[in-house]
Amino acid sequence: MIEIIENGIQMVTTVVCTVIAFHRGLKSHKRAWFMLALASGVYFLGDVYWQLFLVIYGETPHISDIPYLSWYAGYLFLMLMMFEIRGERPSKKRRRILWIIPLFTVGMCIFYLQWGDWVSNIAAAILMSMLIGHAAGGLLAPRENPQKKWIYISILLFCAAEYAAWTISCFWMGDTILNPYFWFDTLLSLSFLLFPWALRKAVDE
Repeated sequence: MIEIIENGIQMVTTVVCTVIAFHRGLKSHKRAWFMLALASGVYFLGDVYWQLFLVIYGETPHISDIPYLSWYAGYLFLMLMMFEIRGERPSKKRRRILWIIPLFTVGMCIFYLQWGDWVSNIAAAILMSMLIGHAAGGLLAPRENPQKKWIYISILLFCAAEYAAWTISCFWMGDTILNPYFWFDTLLSLSFLLFPWALRKAVDE
């Protein structure tokens, strides 16, 4: 029951993000807003599949490739959104710091292989390396608009919540409010409400 409620919260936040982003995109004609609308929209579709399975069968999907494909597409659209607002690249000296990211994502991928399949774990590691790398690179790069930092910070918070939820799910503690998985997944859900505010500061101010 808790999982159904928590997944419902995520469906609401992704819909709100999609509507706001699409409206602002129509108003401003800036592609970054449409990329955010697509990111939250496809994420919502993955949540719909997950929710329907929970309600109809009373358990999480045995074959989760369909929702994960939607969520992975969401990562790609978030990256495209960052391409739309990205300015200069960070200096070569600063870019060296970014090597920490693939070390982290590959290490976590190896850890997750104890529970998941090879294809989805490797795909997640590649996409997360790119998403975190672009967000961290955006923070390190010179910016003509200092307000851009908020969209990069919000993306990194989203990724941190995703990794925390994935890690906790490896040690499933049941469908209970005491399970930290639901706390981190709720934090991930709330990040979709943060994205429009952060993107507005980056492109509309």
